Amino acid sequence: MAIDRTASSFASTASAPAEASFGFADFLRVLDERRSLIRNITLGVSALTLLVLLYLPTLYSSSAVVMLDQRKNNVADLSSVLSALPTDPSSVQNQIQLLSSRDLAGRVIGKLKLYDDPEFNPALNKNGTFGIGDFVRLLNPADWGAPRQAGGADYERDAIVSAFLDRLDVSALGLSTSITLTFTSRDPAKAALIANTLADTYTEDQVDTKVAAARVATQWLTDRMHQLAGQVQAGESAIAQYKAAHNLVDSAQGNSLVDQQLVAINALLVAAQSDLAEKKATYDRVQALVRSGNTAEVSQIVAAPLIVQLRTQEGYLVRQEADLSARYGPNHPKMIAIQTQKRDLESKVAQEAARIADSIASDLAVARAHVDSIAAGLAREEKQAAGDDLARVKLNALMANLASTRTMYESFVTRLRATQDQDDIQNSESRIISRAPIPTAPSSPHRVLFFVASLPAGLMLGVLAALLAERFQAPLPRQDLRPLVERTAPVTARAVPALPPVLGELPVTADMRAADFVVDNPGAPYSLALAALLSRMTPGRSGRGRVVVLTAPGSDAGKSVIALGLARVAAGQGLRTVLLDGDFNRPVIASAVGFRSVPAGIAELLSGSAPLSRTLLKDPRSGAFLLSAARPTGATQALWTSAKMVELLNYFRQNCDLVIVDAAPALADMQFLARLCDQVVLIAQGRAPQAVLEAAVRALAALGAPQAGLVVTR
Repeated sequence: MAIDRTASSFASTASAPAEASFGFADFLRVLDERRSLIRNITLGVSALTLLVLLYLPTLYSSSAVVMLDQRKNNVADLSSVLSALPTDPSSVQNQIQLLSSRDLAGRVIGKLKLYDDPEFNPALNKNGTFGIGDFVRLLNPADWGAPRQAGGADYERDAIVSAFLDRLDVSALGLSTSITLTFTSRDPAKAALIANTLADTYTEDQVDTKVAAARVATQWLTDRMHQLAGQVQAGESAIAQYKAAHNLVDSAQGNSLVDQQLVAINALLVAAQSDLAEKKATYDRVQALVRSGNTAEVSQIVAAPLIVQLRTQEGYLVRQEADLSARYGPNHPKMIAIQTQKRDLESKVAQEAARIADSIASDLAVARAHVDSIAAGLAREEKQAAGDDLARVKLNALMANLASTRTMYESFVTRLRATQDQDDIQNSESRIISRAPIPTAPSSPHRVLFFVASLPAGLMLGVLAALLAERFQAPLPRQDLRPLVERTAPVTARAVPALPPVLGELPVTADMRAADFVVDNPGAPYSLALAALLSRMTPGRSGRGRVVVLTAPGSDAGKSVIALGLARVAAGQGLRTVLLDGDFNRPVIASAVGFRSVPAGIAELLSGSAPLSRTLLKDPRSGAFLLSAARPTGATQALWTSAKMVELLNYFRQNCDLVIVDAAPALADMQFLARLCDQVVLIAQGRAPQAVLEAAVRALAALGAPQAGLVVTR
């Protein structure tokens, strides 16, 4: 057989533990092995739950529902001081924060005098009594809104408010604008009273807030109105003084007198200029006719009354002259007298025409002088108007400022009247749609439900603890290890007649976790007993390894536990140790140290299909090496009697200090191992009949096995 001789040490041939799946059968095995742990945890959880439920006080909860009302009061709310309360989700959350605020809670506490209630006042629960003077000093209802001062009074007051808020739950009701107020108390009537009082206080707080805002607005509007009234009065006085200083006079219609005079003078000037032009035209016409001698064509002369009279007389004389000329002739005295009269009339007509022409010239001069006078007056008025315009620039600014101030004043007066009307009519923007009833059944704790739920919860915790203990291979519980350690008796040198010497006495256990206890507690009596047993098994170490076989007459002596414990003790002492699981049909040690599966075992090694580096496993808790069967095999005799087994054991003797063979029980394979081992240790229970032990000893002697001694388990 070609043993893997290339490894210089067994550490280089160790394999890592192989992972394996955890099946349902393993789960059932864990439940069976850890049933006491599961039972204890389940009972403990149930007992603790029952104790807590008995200690918890019985509480009652009552709920009131407040809805944010979207309707508005239109009687006086034409322009309210505070805008209408919105009903979007964020605004509803704001109202929830207001309902659960400490200030509102303080008002309810002060209104119901809950500071006298031991359920809310920790001082009453601690001292039993609390003086009335302390309540007046610390928890005066009028002082709930006062600024907090550092000291015990504030802390006690905060403790009462905190106790109140701990029993209050405020939440939105679905997607509606309704808010549910739930209060929990030991007294059902008290729970309903506080919930209703909180809802009432909330609605009252909304009204108080609006009234306070209206009053603040009214005071501000009043002060502002008085300021504007003074500004209007000052503006009017400034305008009057400015007009007087600059001689600015306005008509009843508000227009400037200078502007009105300019318009009138312009009208007079236009009329005068028109009259002057007419008279100038008449004068020029008259002068032209006079110069040409055609005075008869001058309408003013012809139409003059005196001229008309003279022309009438002249016509009369002409008729007389014609009559007398036919009767008397041209030289008749009457004719001469008529001609003389005619000449006199012509002279008078000429004089009158000259006088009328002079009158027309005079009228022309008067009209021209009138036009000049009106033009001069217009120039004066225009000059004065220019000065007035410059003065009215500032006057217009003063008047505009006054008009703006007066508009603001009138607006503030109107707003003040509307606000004063609203101050008398203020409604809450929320209403209570469901008052809190007195509960008839407690809300918590649900004792029966919690106790029943504690049973499966405890069971689940127990199962979890069992799985964790199995996963991490926890050592035996202390209550199991204590008797194991206390029963470990010191090694004695007594001998049983007809039996090999007793190497030691150990407590009997089939729990492989006892081998973990050796690593976790090396100073315990059980660990020390194994160390003493190891020293008696390997006295006076030589330079050559020793092969020790552990066997037993039966299958219940804890042989595999002792074999693993001895291997770990030997490895802990620095010995290069190999543990060979010799029960090829039922290997147990590999799984006990954490290997869920073995990729290649003793059969593969001896057949040559796997090298030693793959088949030799290393114990994760110590430096010992393990060689086991990968799977149960029925060819036990063929394996033990093969030449390759002899070669393997010789290889171990040369390269290690100790080889422990955990043989199959009932001496089944000792006929093959007798010639391969260096010594045999018989492990038997102390209560076993002596005949059984003697039969086992005789069987080993008949096989020629080198017996080292006897280990008694009790």
